[in-house]
Amino acid sequence: MSFETELSKKINKLKWIMPLCFVFSLLLLVLGITFIMIRGFDGMNREWAFSVGADLFGMAVSATLVFSCVSSSRNSEATGGYTRVFVTLLVINAMAMFLDECCWLVQGVPSFAAFNLVVNVLFYANSAMIVYFFWRYVTDVLDLEGTFMGFLNNVMNIALIPAIIACFVNFFYPLYFSVDFQTGNYVRADGTWILSQVYLAVGVISAILAFIFSKVNVRTKLVAGSFVTIPIINQILTRSSFGISTQYAATLVSIVLIYGILFSDREKILATTGKELALATRIQADMLPNIFPPFPDRNEIDIYASMKPAKEVGGDFYDFFLINDDTLAIVIADVSGKGVPAALFMMVSKILVQNYAMTYSSPKAVLEAVNRQICENNREDMFVTVWLGMLDLKSGVLTAANAGHEYPVMKKKGGQFEYVMDKHGFVIGGMKSLKYSEYQLKMEPGSKLFVYTDGVLEATNKSSELFGKDRLLEALAKAENDNPEEVLKRVREEIDVFVGDAPQFDDITMLCLQYNGKGEQR
Repeated sequence: MSFETELSKKINKLKWIMPLCFVFSLLLLVLGITFIMIRGFDGMNREWAFSVGADLFGMAVSATLVFSCVSSSRNSEATGGYTRVFVTLLVINAMAMFLDECCWLVQGVPSFAAFNLVVNVLFYANSAMIVYFFWRYVTDVLDLEGTFMGFLNNVMNIALIPAIIACFVNFFYPLYFSVDFQTGNYVRADGTWILSQVYLAVGVISAILAFIFSKVNVRTKLVAGSFVTIPIINQILTRSSFGISTQYAATLVSIVLIYGILFSDREKILATTGKELALATRIQADMLPNIFPPFPDRNEIDIYASMKPAKEVGGDFYDFFLINDDTLAIVIADVSGKGVPAALFMMVSKILVQNYAMTYSSPKAVLEAVNRQICENNREDMFVTVWLGMLDLKSGVLTAANAGHEYPVMKKKGGQFEYVMDKHGFVIGGMKSLKYSEYQLKMEPGSKLFVYTDGVLEATNKSSELFGKDRLLEALAKAENDNPEEVLKRVREEIDVFVGDAPQFDDITMLCLQYNGKGEQR
């Protein structure tokens, strides 16, 4: 995984960045209007007044687009992981227009000569940042990878440092420009001003190479490339009258084009994907036993289970089924990973466990057979932890095997919930020809069994504290005399209170079984 990709993920976790960008863009607009009201247009020639008006209008459009991105969660999802990079690019472009406005407002005013110098230095530095974030945007939207793209990333990252430093050199030496403190006028440096365009040239060349090597469709390349072509066309048309002052308004036109076309495409993709995920969610839910009580004509047991995936579909699963009239199989499992890949692997694992459980008479043999089958075709190196128990409904003897799963919790009649520190085997899918061990527990009438996935213990609150084993036992103790459904509800409530508003990162799956003993069938 590249540094840029990892950085984008970290930035995307900072939920406050988007609202802050909107507040900042709105602040720029308010300051821009305020400065115009203070300065007025007296003594300002036509070209300067036009540039100020264009800048102010551009800031208003930028604030509107940022607000749209912040307020619409669907737009945020549709743009993928680079939404905040796009918004940052938008805000920096608004900053460029604000600084350009300030430059024109103080141009030719001797009393603001020092301010003129400062805003022009910031203007040039901000221009370099626009080029950098445009490159970041290009690498994300075009899905650029590989050694050569990594080289271009390094070039853009390293070249940014001297580009920014060179801008601040103008405080001490007129490298790009100077400000005449007698007249208050900005004066471009002859001969060396061209150096201010070096980083821009590096960015344009890198972007062109990226467009050539990218495998995305031509339409996407043309839309993304408008960020380069539209400002160039603008310069050809307006350079003789407005210089470079309208280039960021032209850049904003490109941003609006990108927003309107590429984001619209992703909105359509998201809508389709949302329907498919909703269907996948229903299919996965139907794969798990979800009718309770599951065996209404059997009074030996009372059982309840639930799964809450962290995403639309998850990798956890539970299962229970009668192997014969007197043997109940109980399964709880957790697949590595999240989302659709984990859900597909989960379905395969569930089917294999059930099929082999109907064939073999012991949990140990079932896990060994499932492991062999999964290891035969496991190119993605996925794995699943499984706890499998077989309960003799006549005697209450529970025979179980554990393939790297969490410790089960058991409560004997009249006792308390306690962890069963069973022997863990290796995970299913981790290594072929593994051997597993099994053990037996005696469940007296009134005993309860509680099994779960690691999403229960690893539920995390805003302080990064885990729910943990002790809190689980405390939650179970509050419902030790309740039926299995109430036990799961109590644990779920305790987890929700503990986690609060913190996001759920892992699937939360639980199953509780109460053994009532062999009795007459209803």
